[in-house]
Formats: sequence, structure tokens, C-alpha cells
Amino acid sequence: MIENAVLTNMKSRFCCRSFKSDAVEREKLEAILEAGKYAASGHNAQGWHFTVITTEEGKAELLAAVCPEPPEFKKLAPPGATWPFPADFFGAPVVIMISYDPKCPWPDCGAYMAAANMMNAAQSLGLSICPLTVYSKDVFRTEETAANKGKFIPEGYQLYLSMVLGYPKVTPDHKAPRRENVETWL
Repeated sequence: MIENAVLTNMKSRFCCRSFKSDAVEREKLEAILEAGKYAASGHNAQGWHFTVITTEEGKAELLAAVCPEPPEFKKLAPPGATWPFPADFFGAPVVIMISYDPKCPWPDCGAYMAAANMMNAAQSLGLSICPLTVYSKDVFRTEETAANKGKFIPEGYQLYLSMVLGYPKVTPDHKAPRRENVETWL
């Protein structure tokens, strides 16, 4: 099997759920955002916008802005999970919200490809990212919370995904096995 630094980095990436409180250097944040800007997008529309929250005040504002009632999928949450979960952002010092102009072609694909680039960039810089799918379209789904959306998302944009970022407290010493037989060759 072919192996190189990029492939090794991708295979070592994991979703961290316990972060150190250490601040992330601005230079590293800018490099991660730059990686997001170089993602593929439908018709090269590059319709993304990244909201970076690095302060406790900003995280508190986000928590205050979210819908007070969980969406229907909350029924799938583990027992004891609270809404919004995780309210402490797993202790991460940074939250990145990825929104996209829905008028662009295939906005969800562009947003998720930007997220993937950012996740791999973070891993290459000794950081970790965990996507928070709960902090996505469901966050501002009521009329009341939609009014809060403008603090975080540009007018006319849709939030697709939020991620927490920071230095992991623990790095796993092994990866979960990958599923087999997931390819079809024609």
C-alpha cells in the first residue's frame, strides 16, 4: 500500500472529545481556515463563511442563541445527554461555524469539503477537531432563535456544521478498525 505524509496524517486524525484549555495560536487558526478556503466547491463557487469563536463570551452567546428545545433526533441521543450537547464544547478553546450561501451549487457539499480540509489541516498542526452536528441547521430552527442567527451567520447563509478545535488532552494509541468491503469496482 502506498504511504506518504498526507495519507499518514489523514489516518491519524480522530474526533477529540476532551480538550486542553490551552489557547490555539492565531497563526495555526489562520492556516486551518486557509485550508478550508482551498476545498472543492460546486462550480468553484466558494460560498462558505467561517465564524471563529475564541472567547468564553462568544461561546456563551452561542449557547444563549440556540433553540431551547431539542430537535426530533434528540431521541437518538445517549441517556443523560442534555440539550444543547455538549454545552461545554468538550472544553475546546475554539468553535468554528461553517455556513454557506444556499444559492451556490451544492452548498452542503462545499461546506463539508471545507470541514474535511480543516480537520486534516488541524491534525497536521498537532490539533484536533470534533464536528458538532447538533450545532448545524437545527440550532436556529425556530422563529425566535432565527433572530439570533445574524450574530453568527451572514445574511442569507445557512449554517451547515460547527466544529470544536484545540489541543487534545489524550491522543488515542490506536484507531478503530476500518470497515471492510466498502468498495465496488466496475
